[in-house]
Amino acid sequence: MSGALPPAIAMALAALDALLPMHLRLDADGAVLGAGPTLRKLLPEDCQRLSDAFVLTRPVSAEDDLIVLAAAARRGDRVFLRMTQPPGLSLRGHAVPLNDGALLVNLGFGIGLADAVRDLALTDGDFAPPELAMELMFLHEANRAVMDELSRFNLRLEEAREAAEIQAFTDPLTGLYNRRGLELALSVALRSAEAARGQGERGGFALAHLDLDRFKEVNDRLGHAAGDEVLIHVADVLRAATRSNDTVARVGGDEFVLILSGTTAPEALNALSRRIISGIEQPVEVDGNACQVSASIGIAISSRYRHPNPERMLSDADEALYASKNAGRGRATLHDG
Repeated sequence: MSGALPPAIAMALAALDALLPMHLRLDADGAVLGAGPTLRKLLPEDCQRLSDAFVLTRPVSAEDDLIVLAAAARRGDRVFLRMTQPPGLSLRGHAVPLNDGALLVNLGFGIGLADAVRDLALTDGDFAPPELAMELMFLHEANRAVMDELSRFNLRLEEAREAAEIQAFTDPLTGLYNRRGLELALSVALRSAEAARGQGERGGFALAHLDLDRFKEVNDRLGHAAGDEVLIHVADVLRAATRSNDTVARVGGDEFVLILSGTTAPEALNALSRRIISGIEQPVEVDGNACQVSASIGIAISSRYRHPNPERMLSDADEALYASKNAGRGRATLHDG
């Protein structure tokens, strides 16, 4: 680049730097005579010629870049230059011819402004006061801030919607499904069973209705707080005994319903029932008092129905439950179908 200059020329160049901080001055042979302070941040330290820093991308021509650039300057065409070194930004602008074939090229970042500001750590001091670049940058930043906030708002809204849906289908004490959640899960289970049957596949599920034995005695003797502890204990037992694709719901004070997906063999259902009852019968200590209950279970199996429906299966499971109660409690009964 140029060395020491006469004072008058130095003053003129200082004014040019202030007005056009992204300008580039080239002689007729493409040697770099000087550049504005902002553009100098982009140029390699050893930049001597246009080709050391840029490739002309528009206008497109097979001729030498300098020849094409000079022709564009004479016509007043817009030009596009791409940096040959990182960060490889593309600049746009125009060139004007000077004396002796020299060129003055004034460049800008265009739509790459945001990338340039980020990659080169530019500030408003790198742009001329009338320059629209910083206004565009501030607009870009404001738009990004609004979009970020909108994204966070949408995320919070989605989380709130999911929480509301979960709350609508969840029993607040035990965290199990409530009656609404059970109805939805039972509808899905019945559709899946019908679809499997229609395709000739084995499928189906068991619907188990569970009611606690001697639960009223706990409430009467130790109060509802103790009863709540027992219900939480029962919920834990049911969660531990079932799989992730099963459904466990609390549908009343001490009533629970289980949808056991793919489990229809009587032996497996009886074994599972024994594990559940044994777990529920473990004493729960509340304020130094041992609370012990048992459970009776009634089970209906979807594959035993020609066309199972929720009302019929729930009624039959309830009937089997009372058969367990009448047979001495603390046991499970499979509905005959």
